[in-house]
Amino acid sequence: MIISMHIGAHCTNGAQLMRGLLKNKAVLAEQGVAVPPLAYYRDMLPQIMKKVKSERATPETQEMLLDHMLDIDDCARMVLSYEDVICMHPFIFEKGGFYEKANFKLPWLRNVFADHEMEFFIGIRNPATFVPEAFSFCGPSVSFEGFLHGVDVEALRWSELLLRIRTVCPDARLTCFAYEDTPLTWSQVMRDMTGVGQMVPMSGGLDILATIMKREGMKRLRTYLHTHRPQTEEQRRRILQAFLDKYVDEDALEEEIDLPGWDDALVERLTEAYEEDLEKIEEMEGVRFIAP
Repeated sequence: MIISMHIGAHCTNGAQLMRGLLKNKAVLAEQGVAVPPLAYYRDMLPQIMKKVKSERATPETQEMLLDHMLDIDDCARMVLSYEDVICMHPFIFEKGGFYEKANFKLPWLRNVFADHEMEFFIGIRNPATFVPEAFSFCGPSVSFEGFLHGVDVEALRWSELLLRIRTVCPDARLTCFAYEDTPLTWSQVMRDMTGVGQMVPMSGGLDILATIMKREGMKRLRTYLHTHRPQTEEQRRRILQAFLDKYVDEDALEEEIDLPGWDDALVERLTEAYEEDLEKIEEMEGVRFIAP
């Protein structure tokens, strides 16, 4: 069996991804793809990870967990999404690192499903919006300084995290997508995670686009896609981009950043560094990047 898992990062639509996949649960089951709800493994998976740690889970432990999670027979792939699997929001920069717990948590996770193929999916996001959005989930007891633990946000590079993941879990395939691209790439993210082809009908591929497009535009887009069905994913994205250019909701794109010491100049520098990092990620060996 192939275990396909969205492991984060936080604030990259992980919950939306699971909702979209669950909308297609019946269709995917016909393709041998299981999509267990997070409630099936939210508590049990971390417990087993702590139990096995650096040891491979026994076949009996793996079978017990899969029996608990699966609700279909003849399953070829299981799709999971658990953005807290590495850590929760307040601990992203724990001890001055950046998702440092990935160094041992992901090998633990890999050992839980030791007898199966595994692929990690990770969404990344411009630190200029990722940091304030992640901090907003930390609660009133965590100060911004306490959240960052002295980390220099201008030194953040997702490529370095991806390299660490490849190093500690070299046999787990790694697919990456940018949060900012998801209005156009969401359908491909869903299909790549589930391993189904373009001919399998799936709903939810426009869910992210709908959050930044005017209602009139979405209505016209759906009608157009119904009457002019695209033959390739590339053709589909060109259509989406054309409608987005015409019907974008500018207000929905506005992201107000109000953090101590942050100004427009910092946001611009972070964005430029992120764009350079994306170019590096697209060329990384062992990392598949879903480009728009």
